[in-house]
Amino acid sequence: MNKITYKDLKKYISENRMERIDKILESRTRDICVLLENIYQPHNFNAVLRTCDNLGIQDIYCINSEKNTKAAKNVSLGAEKWITIKEKTKNETVGNFLKKIKKKGYKLIGTSPHIQGKTESITNFKAPRKFVIAFGNEEKGLSDELIRHCDKLINIPMFGFSESYNISVTCAITLSLITIKLREKKKVSKLSNKEKGILKLEWYKKSIKNSNLIIKRLEKE
Repeated sequence: MNKITYKDLKKYISENRMERIDKILESRTRDICVLLENIYQPHNFNAVLRTCDNLGIQDIYCINSEKNTKAAKNVSLGAEKWITIKEKTKNETVGNFLKKIKKKGYKLIGTSPHIQGKTESITNFKAPRKFVIAFGNEEKGLSDELIRHCDKLINIPMFGFSESYNISVTCAITLSLITIKLREKKKVSKLSNKEKGILKLEWYKKSIKNSNLIIKRLEKE
């Protein structure tokens, strides 16, 4: 049989589920992505996944967060099923990993409240057509190396004694303010039909019980 597509799995999934997947795919985008560097708390990592899923952001890039990405992929339920996680390999340098991202046309936007004179308020942020927003370690924030690769640094205005928000809160505030504003102005591109088809196959597999066995049987027919 030819390569399995989502169409081959339609009879194994409910109409309601297919409609739900189609609706969500229409709101997915790769114009806005997220990069996480050295996140060590699993609950923060998972909270960011949920935020991205709810805001229609498909791709998350990860640097040195292997334990969290593996844990997320092993969870049977949750946002990790619907998000594409792209990890830096152990033998790859941070610089090369970031260069590959930028070659796809992305600008790298760092988040940091501590670099005086070099960050601008998120309220003044003018989003490029395609960009990746980077969030750093819970204690130290983004590394100096990653900051050097950033095209711009932004911060959230704060009016209290605390110097920063928790990483998951920072992510939720930042992404919500930016994505909702861009969506209202219709400046967020949808996925291509090819991209939708690839994700639809993945999501169908994750929505069908024993999908691997079903696919193996179909491939033999």
